[in-house]
Amino acid sequence: MEIREAIMTRKSIRGFKDTPVSKETIADILNTASRSVSALNSQPWRCIVLAGDIKDKIGEANVQAFLSGAEEDVKDPVMQGEGRQRMIGVAKQLFAAMDIQREDKEKRLWWSQRGFRFFDAPAVVLICIDKEFDSEFHRLDIGAFMQNFTLAAMDYGLGTCVELQAVTYLGGVREYLDVDPNAEFVVGIALGYPDDDFPANHVVSERADMAGLTEWYGFED
Repeated sequence: MEIREAIMTRKSIRGFKDTPVSKETIADILNTASRSVSALNSQPWRCIVLAGDIKDKIGEANVQAFLSGAEEDVKDPVMQGEGRQRMIGVAKQLFAAMDIQREDKEKRLWWSQRGFRFFDAPAVVLICIDKEFDSEFHRLDIGAFMQNFTLAAMDYGLGTCVELQAVTYLGGVREYLDVDPNAEFVVGIALGYPDDDFPANHVVSERADMAGLTEWYGFED
């Protein structure tokens, strides 16, 4: 797949087949992603890859933390203005695709729980940053790594969903994994083969025209 095609066709996948993804495949995607831009070659990313029973146990622990109203370990960013409107816009797209009505609290709760279970993907990659690198400067590198990962996965016919829900609650992670105390969890990426029959997988989020977000100087008209 050509890189421009991958960039233009990448989308979040929220429904997966139960087909496992091999360790070798994920390792190759990670190594490809590691060629991301990295300021001063710091390479601040660290990854924890989950599959099978351990993934399911941590996903269920996430759900229980959510249902109990536990304090969040990693909080959603507060968005206002255009950013918030875009967030609401894609939520409306997803709810329409999944036939989730605004007043249907039960189905909305079901949808939220799926996110905390990594959308039932066969694998999930939790991306961390070492505390010594934990600055806004180095987190830019994490974003580049994350983007490379999602694009490289497409070469294997895999879909991804980058989700903060994967690391919102860390009780299960700390209970079931031997976590480096210097690791700060940043985000998770659900990974698997897309289920083409899952309605939300057909949602393509809208993008603003860059003409309204770009200023040009020194160019001739």
